[in-house]
Amino acid sequence: MVTTPTIPAIPTTPTSVPAAPAQSPIQTPEDVWAIFCGTILEVTTQRLVDCLTIAMGRKVNHVHILFQSAGGTVGDGVFLYNMFRTLPIPVTLYNAGQLSSAAVIAYLGAKGRKTSASGTFMIHRSTNSTQFATSSKLQHLAKALVLDDERTEAILRNHAAMPDELWTELKYNDLYLSGEEAIKLGIADGLGDFAPPPGTQVTNLLT
Repeated sequence: MVTTPTIPAIPTTPTSVPAAPAQSPIQTPEDVWAIFCGTILEVTTQRLVDCLTIAMGRKVNHVHILFQSAGGTVGDGVFLYNMFRTLPIPVTLYNAGQLSSAAVIAYLGAKGRKTSASGTFMIHRSTNSTQFATSSKLQHLAKALVLDDERTEAILRNHAAMPDELWTELKYNDLYLSGEEAIKLGIADGLGDFAPPPGTQVTNLLT
């Protein structure tokens, strides 16, 4: 009889494998710093909305925006005003040069409104082109301008303590204000420079 040799059993205990190192969570900065330098239009407004939406999703505590604009459309300015006013995170806007027209309306919606001593503001009545307009179009254009004036004036009166002589001046001319005058009237809430801490990543909102 042939005897089959006994083969030693192979240990079945698995060799322990070192656990993979835990991935570090993405660090979200408490404050976000960005620059908006351009016209207040639908496309530029959308870029700003995208930035703020991302900031809210990442639970950022505060958004700081260097705000420079020669103005744009009234509708987009009013939209930004209402958005800044109701955002669940504070936004501080900084005027380091000039804000004009619809940009001033948008600026007034921010919870924090800073200006440099050399910053200026310009506000005026709504305008539109009448070139090639028919009599019917002129009537509709006039109604649209009245509506734009009514809503921008309501926003201005809600924030700016302008004396009667300035409101009268505004009826006929562009009204220019220095940074210090804007603070006195309540358009800006104080002097302040856009000054990100060293090493901070600053986002250009329009690129």
